[in-house]
Amino acid sequence: MNRQPIATKLPPEYAFYDLSGFGGRITHAAVARLAQSPIQPLHLTGGFLAAGIGAALALLRNTPRLDRVAALLLLVKHLLDGMDGALARIRQRPSRLGRYADSVADFVVNAALFAAVAYRRGNRPRDWLAAAAGLVSMLLQCSLYNYYYVLYRHTLPGERTSLPDERHARPYPWDPPRATRLFQRAYLLIYGWQDRLVARLDRLATGRTFTLPPRRFMTALSALGLGSQLALFALLAWRRRVARAPFVFGVVLNAYALLLLAWRRRLLHQATHSEEIRS
Repeated sequence: MNRQPIATKLPPEYAFYDLSGFGGRITHAAVARLAQSPIQPLHLTGGFLAAGIGAALALLRNTPRLDRVAALLLLVKHLLDGMDGALARIRQRPSRLGRYADSVADFVVNAALFAAVAYRRGNRPRDWLAAAAGLVSMLLQCSLYNYYYVLYRHTLPGERTSLPDERHARPYPWDPPRATRLFQRAYLLIYGWQDRLVARLDRLATGRTFTLPPRRFMTALSALGLGSQLALFALLAWRRRVARAPFVFGVVLNAYALLLLAWRRRLLHQATHSEEIRS
């Protein structure tokens, strides 16, 4: 039996080239081996949390060798991050608890990385302010990608564990209710305002409710996905340029995100114009 469509978030006929999903063959091959093992998705979530914190601690030492160790740990973090959800899907046991724990762990790792950046830049108030701006930018960029990707999957026959509005989510029967509610509250505290802001930005850019974007747009947008962001952070660490992360995320990628919103507006305008001509 071919388990690949179960492990992925979209059936192959609806998939786009996801830049942030690099290493998918490795993760799916590993998950296929783990499917019958006692390892649980939350074990993998804990593993990528440890790898991400380890990367941040390595960056604090500010040595060439440990910067490269940090870069490699970030890649390990990315691979493990893709495996927890894939393992749940291949077992056909999606989990709200796992979904929220994954996102909260991502935030902890990202915050630790930018804390290391602030320390590397000089540990001054302005360094922490720059790192905070970079962190918020990174989170919003990833939320922009997730907003479109979640709605893309809901519009098409894709994975639906993630919801456009997580305030209305309910645990699956096998989710522990108390732990799920706790992590849901943590998720909403961290990401709830971001999800609402991104939805508002999309409406401002398009003037309408969500419409399915073309695959080429989703591919371009995936450069803002967490996997792409971690790859970029790993590259900065490998090149010993992590002090530039606030500028890269706070200026360069924010400009890129605004260009994507402008492109989306133009695509919708062109589609509307074509429909008017045909009518």
